[in-house]
Amino acid sequence: MMKVSKSIAAATLSVALLGVSMTGLPQYGGGQVMRGFAEVAGAAEAGLPSGVFLNRMNELHKALRAGDPADVQDVRNLRDEIAALDVEANLHLLDPVWGKISANLPEHADEQELKRNLFRIIKAVGSFRYDPQASQLEAIRTNPEFRATLKTIAAAGGNANITIDDFLVFLFGDGGSRRGVEGTIADELAGMSSVQLMSLLGDEEGITNVLLQATEKLLAQVDDYTFSAILSELGVTAQDVRSLVGHFQVKLQKDVPAIRAMTVAYIRTAAETEVEVSDGGRQHEYRLKVFSVDIPSLVVLWSKESGSPDVSVSSNGIVTIPDDVMSASAVIQASLVNPYGGSPKMIIREEVTLTAGAGDVFPAGPFMERMNELREALMAGDPDDAEAVRKLHDELAALDFHRDHRLIDPIWKPIARHLPDSADKEELKEALFDMIVAVGLFRTDPQASDLDAIRTNPDYQSAIQTLAAAGGVEGVSIDDFLILLFGAGEERGGLEGEILDIVADMNATELTRLLSSKGKLNDLIIEALEELMEEEDDYALVKALDELGVKSKDIRSTALAFQSKLKHEEEAMQALAVAYIRTDSESSVKVSANGRQHHYSLSVYGIAFPTGWLKWSKVSGDDEVKVDQKGKVSIPNNVDSGTAVIQAALSLPSDRSSKVLFQQEVTLVNGDAGNVEENIAKIMQLLEEKLDKIQDKLESAKHDHQKINLLMDAVRAGNDAAKELIKLELEPSKLTEQLSVVKEKVNETVTMIINDLLEF
Repeated sequence: MMKVSKSIAAATLSVALLGVSMTGLPQYGGGQVMRGFAEVAGAAEAGLPSGVFLNRMNELHKALRAGDPADVQDVRNLRDEIAALDVEANLHLLDPVWGKISANLPEHADEQELKRNLFRIIKAVGSFRYDPQASQLEAIRTNPEFRATLKTIAAAGGNANITIDDFLVFLFGDGGSRRGVEGTIADELAGMSSVQLMSLLGDEEGITNVLLQATEKLLAQVDDYTFSAILSELGVTAQDVRSLVGHFQVKLQKDVPAIRAMTVAYIRTAAETEVEVSDGGRQHEYRLKVFSVDIPSLVVLWSKESGSPDVSVSSNGIVTIPDDVMSASAVIQASLVNPYGGSPKMIIREEVTLTAGAGDVFPAGPFMERMNELREALMAGDPDDAEAVRKLHDELAALDFHRDHRLIDPIWKPIARHLPDSADKEELKEALFDMIVAVGLFRTDPQASDLDAIRTNPDYQSAIQTLAAAGGVEGVSIDDFLILLFGAGEERGGLEGEILDIVADMNATELTRLLSSKGKLNDLIIEALEELMEEEDDYALVKALDELGVKSKDIRSTALAFQSKLKHEEEAMQALAVAYIRTDSESSVKVSANGRQHHYSLSVYGIAFPTGWLKWSKVSGDDEVKVDQKGKVSIPNNVDSGTAVIQAALSLPSDRSSKVLFQQEVTLVNGDAGNVEENIAKIMQLLEEKLDKIQDKLESAKHDHQKINLLMDAVRAGNDAAKELIKLELEPSKLTEQLSVVKEKVNETVTMIINDLLEF
């Protein structure tokens, strides 16, 4: 994944649009229920990009796997070719930058061995096998020989504390202002016309040039990237990097097919569709965008992968259902005409539903992804929370229209007064009641099949159209009802969006009160409902309800009626709120200069939780990793690295149990670990120098009191050395061994002095 990092370390050719090594098969997302990825910190890295890196690596691998198996094999072939490179036979490939590096190395450095190790790093990075936590990559990052090599080279460039995390920031950015190579490439591509973009896709040299241009831009940003600052200090120029890449391009035979494969995968991650709905919802016309640029229809082929036989899909992106079909769904896909020849390359695949009378289309795919994340987050938390939601689901399922129909009277009475005489009011009221309950059931146990059943239910569809028409609004469908509740994109967030907007404006104290105070969540929902009812221009149903005489107070009364009926509603809403926070929580970390201490904090929706409200702890991991309640994670200075799973839990005054909001695996890497032996050697050398001076003075000492003073000096020198060794926090066996050496050296000098004092 870090092939551009070969630039700083005189690395190899980029094998994809980003110059990354994509070498395995992913399954990103499985079982990942909490924010945070395996996060690994080295020395002097205060805002680690590991989460950003792993997220992007998983996304790109998933995109690669979604396509042609031959593309996956092409990338594997390049990985294997890089792994097979002979070190001694190919060291010359590093020459475009090695001369600059070697000129800055200290005289005592073994240049040839450094060059070999650098090449080995390149091979390891370029050929590592993928897994969702990048464990093999982690082995590369913590390899002591690799770290020592990079440290020596980086020290020659003025910064001995560089880590592979600095490479990741250079590649993928830090999730903030530093865009990295990938972000810079995306900016370049987004600024192209559709013709320029399509021309680029068929030109491997053009793709490489975009990569190199982005790299050159970042190499000039020495104040933003440690990576760039070190290269600049070493005198490595953008032209040197170009030459380096050229050397490897000439050597590698499998790079061109891999670049093609990864280019297509990269496009998949940046692809989206736009749709125009017409013919009363019976026709959708789809367009493909990449980096927000419209792709010409001449090079895009649309097709139906599966779904209802009632759905027809033309190659130009027009999807239709017959006049006698109310609603139908299908999975469609868009493929690009292969710029390299051969069969078209699938770019995007999604499920679509066409509903007669529909003006707006509910984004079911993205919504279900969010619901699945929420469900997984709920199941990953307190079992009592999941049980509370299950109990609410059971209560909703037990509701019966004939017994409980009065729950919707506050909104039904004004609606009924505006219905035409021809309408079957009892039937409409029952359909409305059942629709509200069905959505509630889905909300407590989101299943794609249940959502599809709601969207295609003819009774619900007919009822919503009749009610809207009575309010003077035509072309309304069940999708409009779902959009009102759950939103459709950033511009229209629905009830859910209104709730999140209100929460985002809270401070930490208000957020905690929301989670802990009885009734606050219900008040929040009602407040959001009332605000939503003011947005007639954005929601067709809001306008219809207003025309039907339904006011905010009627919505509030209906909501309160359901809340009073459902005994488990409040605790279930609290459980779901915690699950929402769990999915959206983000950690930040400050890392000490030597990498042995991390201090974690947590925020959600931009709101930072005060340290006192969170309790951090270690779930599992190495014994050497210590975690205190305030989020400080540390390892001793005699440990090279340590890994543990940590978590943050929020304690709520209304609940004796704490709610786990965040969990992730972290690894601390001791930036000073390679110096332990060096420090021991320095202590021993200083001791020997002191003892040698004492022995020299002994030869010239004429009086016994002088010799006794020298004996005390020898003892003091030994004590000083022992104290310095203890400060290193060595393993007990190692400390005992070194103290024995100190004692032996001191005893030798002391014996010499005593023998000199004796007169027999």
